[in-house]
Amino acid sequence: MAAFAPAQQALVDRVDQVTRERIAPRAAHYDQIGKNPVESWRDLWREGILGSAIPRAHGGLGLDMATYVAVIRAIARGCASTAMTVHMHSTVMRFIDALATPEQKRRYFAEVVEHGRLFGSWGSEPAVSLSRSFLMETVVRQDADGYVVDGVKHFCTMALGASRYMVWCALEGGTDMGKALLQVLVPADAPGIATDGKWNTLGMRATFSPSVTFTGVRVAKDAALGDPGTALRVGVVESFALGYAAVYVGIAEGALAFAIDYAKQRIVRPENVPVAHDPAVQRHVGELAAQLDAARLVVADSAERWEAADGQERGVLGNKAKYLATEVGLAVTSKVIQVVGGRGAYREFPAERAFRDLRTSTLMPPTVDRMLEGIGKNALGLEGSMFKVSGS
Repeated sequence: MAAFAPAQQALVDRVDQVTRERIAPRAAHYDQIGKNPVESWRDLWREGILGSAIPRAHGGLGLDMATYVAVIRAIARGCASTAMTVHMHSTVMRFIDALATPEQKRRYFAEVVEHGRLFGSWGSEPAVSLSRSFLMETVVRQDADGYVVDGVKHFCTMALGASRYMVWCALEGGTDMGKALLQVLVPADAPGIATDGKWNTLGMRATFSPSVTFTGVRVAKDAALGDPGTALRVGVVESFALGYAAVYVGIAEGALAFAIDYAKQRIVRPENVPVAHDPAVQRHVGELAAQLDAARLVVADSAERWEAADGQERGVLGNKAKYLATEVGLAVTSKVIQVVGGRGAYREFPAERAFRDLRTSTLMPPTVDRMLEGIGKNALGLEGSMFKVSGS
């Protein structure tokens, strides 16, 4: 794993500092109330982080993938929900960069850089599993004035918090997503958008992701990104998985750091020595540290190889990173509670929240079975994309 240049390392260090001083202290509150971490978004905007995936020519940071992944990890160590929402927003920026016209880029990137607005990505649907087949039932049709969207989306991250949402749709009458898939940027205040606001989940509560219904929602002609079907061929959708992996590793890093600090500070009697002196605790911490190092190295290696990889290669890199980060993250956050003991179950400590957030966030597609299928196909010399596209 190559070392960062001084400027890159300085940025990662700065994000780590902002996370520790401002973002992490708010995490429990946002988790408790189940609301978008708006103040944390504002802090990151002031540091330029909302422009991580926006090219420098448009005022963004234009981060390479390795630096970006390190930034997301740093945020996740303090607040998983903030890291996940910033990653989704950043992935929308990548789609805009890959698919949008020059005029669209100027308009949408400026909203982020100059005004700190966030963009969400809504793809999940009630009757469709992206782990099995990339199929959209939300329909978009073109009329004289622009586009009209109808459908239902589930797990709509940043609902009531972002400025625009990139809604994954199928052109009316289309079933082959390789030809019919169209992403449409819908303003948050567009008439016809409705949600019941229900979001009472195990973890990732501050991502606020209720279901949303679109009924005759009209958007302008310049709301569509690229030509139908192109979104799956530009090597961006695969970056969702790599960013998820970075979030999982960051959550686990934060949990293990808490356990290590606790073991050093907690004094047991009658020996009057820290818990860290217990050989059993040492073995547990050693195992978790080794596992976490392995996951961190795979995620970093995938990020370093990202730019030079084509879409299929990125699918493999994303699958490997997300699979290992999932398995290691679940193991680390679970055993950290065991190491800390009964206090680990108290909500006043971050171990409990880390466990809930990790268990919930790892449900994001692709699933473990789908990831292993993709990794296995690659090892066997067989072609296969990250997602099975319906109709192709």
